[in-house]
Amino acid sequence: MVTSHGRQALPGGADERLIDILGRANVPWSAVSIYVRPKSGGEPRLTACLDLTLRDFVDASEILLYFNRNVNPFLFTPTDFAVIESDDPGAEATEYIYQRFDNEQGGTETFLKKLSPAEGKSIIADRVGDTIRAHVPAGSDLVVGVSGGGDSNALLYGLSQLTDHGITVHPVILKGIPDWDAGVPRAQALCDTYGLTLRIIEADEVKELLGIPKDAVPLIDRFEREFPGDDFEFMGTLLIRLALSKHAREIGTQYICTGVNLEDIVCENMFRVSTGLKPAGFPVRAIGDDIRLVFPLWLCPKRIIDGCFPKYSLDNYDARYPCFSLGRNLYYSVIYTLQSQFPGYVEQFARGMSALSLSDPVEYAYNAQLGFHVERDVPFPLLRRFQKMLSGAGSPR
Repeated sequence: MVTSHGRQALPGGADERLIDILGRANVPWSAVSIYVRPKSGGEPRLTACLDLTLRDFVDASEILLYFNRNVNPFLFTPTDFAVIESDDPGAEATEYIYQRFDNEQGGTETFLKKLSPAEGKSIIADRVGDTIRAHVPAGSDLVVGVSGGGDSNALLYGLSQLTDHGITVHPVILKGIPDWDAGVPRAQALCDTYGLTLRIIEADEVKELLGIPKDAVPLIDRFEREFPGDDFEFMGTLLIRLALSKHAREIGTQYICTGVNLEDIVCENMFRVSTGLKPAGFPVRAIGDDIRLVFPLWLCPKRIIDGCFPKYSLDNYDARYPCFSLGRNLYYSVIYTLQSQFPGYVEQFARGMSALSLSDPVEYAYNAQLGFHVERDVPFPLLRRFQKMLSGAGSPR
């Protein structure tokens, strides 16, 4: 590996492809130009050879991987780190890697912090508290979407610790798909712990939100019949928002919130920017004139959230519905790669995206044909497919 900072040998076996050697060293293949110096001498030749093994380079004396920029590609690699032990040795449930930048010295310090459930809860409570104080007036009623999984459980805990702001928490959970149904006992147990009354919205009530007939056809089956290959998760987030909004209006508040975490919010807005849309507002988002959707976990990484309630998180993972959306897979994969290769960058990216989203917020207008607020006009063919799904026309064979 040849950089302006010097040379570094990358180890590799004779039967390993060059792209595999690069991957193991955390060197992006797109960042290097590969030159091969012949055994017979002469100038190195630029070569297309990512798919070749070292054994294939029979006439090479050197394989030179020139990094394309005059930077140190290994500066942020989180392999050399100091371990910061948990304050509760033996109770560690998770861990997180942090980096400290030293611009004067041109270097970084990397730390692996071990976290017990109590330490994780403290981090989550601090960040939830900061967001609620900044975006929800003291004394407000707050409708909270819960699932029984790690995110909503950590969210409820964080809200329970917010004793100086006087909010009243109204937890809500939906039923109608296996993931949601399986989470009800866990959500109920957690709400009991905090003395909260859980509002359970049954499957037929969920269907009513969109005017779907009360028949035996499950929500997922309706969706997959009209939108094969798409992920029900997108439909699910709409239904959750509509259910929380309805309950908020019933009790006379405009504030609702969900357990969208750091990776979720960055995934959404990376997709939006990549497709020519401006970031959607966070950590607070105005939906029409009367609803404010808040994301208290927007700066909370999933890894720390799961460490708060490990057993609840495991049960939620085991009950998950598989995702087949290529786009969703792509953007989450990109985010987790950035988070792992460059600790701290995703948080920085989220803060910048948040500032942009609040300075020029997306506006949502009520669509009378759909019966809910949307960001932009819905193409007529898509509108008809959606309405067909709701009406149940063309029942499954």
